[in-house]
Order: sequence, then structure tokens, then C-alpha cells
Amino acid sequence: MGFVEKRKSEFFYKKAKAEKYRARSAYKLLELQKKFHLIKEGSVVVDCGAAPGSWSQVALEFIGRTGLVIGVDILPIAALEGNFVFLRADLTKPTAAEKIKQALPRPADLVMSDAAPEFSGIRTRDIGLAMDLNRAILEIAKEILKSGGNFVCKSFQGPEFQDFVKELKENFAEVNITKPAASLKESSEMYLVGLKFKRESARTEQKG
Repeated sequence: MGFVEKRKSEFFYKKAKAEKYRARSAYKLLELQKKFHLIKEGSVVVDCGAAPGSWSQVALEFIGRTGLVIGVDILPIAALEGNFVFLRADLTKPTAAEKIKQALPRPADLVMSDAAPEFSGIRTRDIGLAMDLNRAILEIAKEILKSGGNFVCKSFQGPEFQDFVKELKENFAEVNITKPAASLKESSEMYLVGLKFKRESARTEQKG
């Protein structure tokens, strides 16, 4: 990590500590929220790979009294204040979607994920694992999102990246690729934002 990148990492780390966020990744979601207005008052938000809870913290700031944030992770999360429910589940297993469905009061307005697999240091393998996780989360989103709902996930540029973007474009009216300021420049991470989810019936009508 270069000097400038190290200073930026330290800046966001200290800012997160001062503002009581559990990780500096909170600022990535805050920037995405400012740009795309993903979370509104009353929103039902599902945070996939939520540990340690910083993205859920941000979502709780925007949902108001009538919204709900459901955090899902294989790792435990310490309790958060507000309308927050934690589900312990492996996102890559089919049972995860069923657990989330049971906790949802209605279809979700937003499925979001800042998750990444445990990296081995072998770049091609790690990017492949990350893409598998992206696809698993997208499959969950397709089951639980309301028509017109939104999706955001962290991804990594690699051989399958464009294929995944294409898949998102088949499911959402608008797809954006962005890199928030809190992301380190030397990281290959990108954030994919899908807006206005097209349920299966709508997609079939369009094809017809």
C-alpha cells in the first residue's frame, strides 16, 4: 500500500471510530446512498454478509421507525439499536433464502452486500470465489426483492465480471458500476448497483 493510500485508509478508519461505525466500509454505503437514494424511510433492507454490521448501521439511519433491516451472515453480529433482525446463515446454501423469506414482513426494497469470501492470496481463485458469492446473493435477491426494488454488491474485476454485469442488466432496468472514495485505488473492488428490479413476469413480457 502506497503512502497516499495508507493515509486514506487511516483517515476513514479514524473517522469510523469517531462516528461509531463498526468499519470504514460504512462510508462506501453512505456515498452510494447519496448517489442512488437506495434506502428510504420505511424501506425493508436485507444486508447479505452483514458482519461486523457497518452497512446495517447506515441503513438503520435511513429507514426510520417503520422500516426494517435484516442482517444475514455466517458470523455473529453484536446487537444494533433500531429495527434490526440478525439471521445466521450461509449465503451460498439454498436454506439462506428460505430463512430470509420467513423473516420478511413483505418483499424487500433493497438487497445489499459488502461481502467477500475469505481470500487465499491466489488472485484468480479469490476472484472466482467472490463471483460465486455475488451470484448466490443475486439469486437470493431475485427471490425476495419487490418489483422495482434495488440491489447493490461488492464485486471484483476479473474474467467473469462482464458476464455478471450482463446478468444484472437482464434483471434490473438500470445497472451502474462505481467505486466509492472510501475504496482503496489499488483494490480491484467495484460496486455494482442494480435499480428497478424486473420480476420474472415483467422480463417475460419484455422478451415477448
